Amino acid sequence: MSKKKSIDRVRLELEFEMHSSVGILFSYIATATGLQSWFADNVNVRNNEYEFSWDDGTVNRAELVKSVANKHVRFHWLDSPEDESFELHIVQDELTGDVELVVVDYCDADDEATNKLLWESQVDALRALIGA
Repeated sequence: MSKKKSIDRVRLELEFEMHSSVGILFSYIATATGLQSWFADNVNVRNNEYEFSWDDGTVNRAELVKSVANKHVRFHWLDSPEDESFELHIVQDELTGDVELVVVDYCDADDEATNKLLWESQVDALRALIGA
């Protein structure tokens, strides 16, 4: 049975300025250890399947769909519609060298404000870790 896309889903695209090298930032978005330090309380990986768990008992599983070194990672939440992914992109301005983390995620329309706040909080934790 295929998963159908809900009509009340929205795509979030959030940009965060990061004061970090591309290589260091990539290690935090592309490895289990890095993700565990800011995104989830525990991250386990088997093949391309990631299990993210939080101290409140929440567990979510995602498949690593694509990873391009020092550029981006794309995950598919296993309980989400097939055309939705969760992505973390590193963008570096060619002229200034400034680095941004771009987060792409999907949520129910009525959860949009809450999800934005959650991402802001999580990226603030990442910034604190890397001194950004």
